Amino acid sequence: MPLREKSGGPEEEGELKEIVFQQDVPARMRDGTTLYANVYRPAGGGPYPVLLTRLPYGKDLPRDATYFDPVKAALHGYIVVVQDVRGRFRSEGEFSPYSQEFEDGYDTVEWAARLPGSDGRVGMWGLSYYGKTQWHAAVMRPPALRSLAPGITWGNHLNGAQLRGGVQELGIVYYWAEAAIAPDLLFRRYGRDREKLSKKLPELLDVIDTILAGSGYDVLPTLELPDPDGLAGFVLGGLRRGVDDGIYEHFNIDGKYGRVGAPSFHIGGWYDCFIGETLRQYEAMKRRAEEAGMTPPRLLVGPWTHADFGSTQGELDFGMASSGAFVNARGDLTERQLRWFDATLKGDRAALEADPPVEVFVMGENRWRSYEEWPVPGGRSEEWHLHPGGRLSRQAPPRSEPDAYDYDPQDLAPTRGGATLLAPIHPSGPADQRPVEERPDVLVYTSDPLPEDRTLLGPVWATLHAASSAPDTDFVVRLTDVHPGGRSVLITDGIIRASARESYPAPGVISPRRPTPIEPGRAYEYCVDLWATGITLRAGHRLRVAVTSSSHPRWERNLNTGESAAVSSQSQVARQRVFHDPQRPSRVTLTVLGR
Repeated sequence: MPLREKSGGPEEEGELKEIVFQQDVPARMRDGTTLYANVYRPAGGGPYPVLLTRLPYGKDLPRDATYFDPVKAALHGYIVVVQDVRGRFRSEGEFSPYSQEFEDGYDTVEWAARLPGSDGRVGMWGLSYYGKTQWHAAVMRPPALRSLAPGITWGNHLNGAQLRGGVQELGIVYYWAEAAIAPDLLFRRYGRDREKLSKKLPELLDVIDTILAGSGYDVLPTLELPDPDGLAGFVLGGLRRGVDDGIYEHFNIDGKYGRVGAPSFHIGGWYDCFIGETLRQYEAMKRRAEEAGMTPPRLLVGPWTHADFGSTQGELDFGMASSGAFVNARGDLTERQLRWFDATLKGDRAALEADPPVEVFVMGENRWRSYEEWPVPGGRSEEWHLHPGGRLSRQAPPRSEPDAYDYDPQDLAPTRGGATLLAPIHPSGPADQRPVEERPDVLVYTSDPLPEDRTLLGPVWATLHAASSAPDTDFVVRLTDVHPGGRSVLITDGIIRASARESYPAPGVISPRRPTPIEPGRAYEYCVDLWATGITLRAGHRLRVAVTSSSHPRWERNLNTGESAAVSSQSQVARQRVFHDPQRPSRVTLTVLGR
């Protein structure tokens, strides 16, 4: 199917450009299973490099052309391949998330390199799950793979994909399974039996509607969450798995970046649910490039949420230059990726001269900043201490009694915005936290008005000294920007499960250990990784830290009994104490630029 475009404007005469679109091009895997792809190719000339993506969401369904436009890429001189992964939509086989993407990724890269018109060099692009498929292919080292562009994706399932701080990412995984994955599995199962399909489809739609209505996550035990026809059993089964489950070692890319032989361009968003992993991946590939003499990685971070690259996120508008359609008035995200591929696949190093190695959007001042690397040079750690009376201060805390609150697993603090991926009724991004902060089970600590602008650009974490009356519990820490009018806008947050404290000993460090209960009443030190941010707090604004024990429906509730919510519905109220004295100084650590 030829697609044509004039190279000149409507009033100009230009060379007629033409691409050919091929649908359902077969690729046979090593076990005989056939996967199908759509291929966009220039109509003549060549040979050309190949840009490949592999996704579970339907190659024939519309994608965000702002992020990556296959037609634009083909007109730019690439063969573009969009493939349904195994067991999804047109492709044969059974879908088994993640585990199937290693060998299938290798085989597909090598198949793509042999396509008619290919010059044998392959780059991979894509976001989220089809960013993860890039890593699974890359660690297998297919010879033809020469470049990567993973966007808003993850490498470690224990850091925001399946768990965060040892707590199940219930909101993400259940919504993803039932709303994004289950419908196609249902049609594959009953597509030839219209009568059964007409009975089963309403059941699934009802579950999706219940999730959308906001009450679908309330079921206990969580293994009894509705899953019509067992379509998403692989997800619900995962709710049993703790941080020490060996399956994550197989799925995780941590410890495997040394196998990657292709340079990488990382795209992330400050309010994306995988921003912590995007930054960890960049740093891992920076070390890899230094060791192996590879092309250094590049990093681009906007004020975006998951797969939303618009200028308005949550309750704030960051200006048109923040959007993926314009990216600092230097072209859209497709063009940014094509310049990367021109340099790494076509050898056109000049293509990247206008693009800095690290480009991050700084909220508050609402402009892009350029750097040579991440973490950015010149950043320094700055500690803000929790004080009695709800104060947040640079000064060390005085001798004081701890603050306390009761956490009831049957009365959960709600999720409002943040770096989330939930049903649309729970929007992500910057949101006013005052309705949450007014609850009696939330401790709030607020600074004096800032005398001058302060730029936070880099890692953020909290060191919390806390005790609980329960053998296990959770602690959530939020950092907000309090505007002069009173709005408390979320910057970033994090969570830690008390029994998983040894698995997350320091910011950015994940070292899986067998969960161990805590001694009720005893104070422990917890590291709560809030990942990172880029924001300038204007003079007159105030910093705020909030501490609580739940964020529903984002994170699975802790029952305070030591039992998993996957298998139990029995809960108890926990008395939580947060310390702020010279021996136990609870604090948040920010990365600050300037004075």
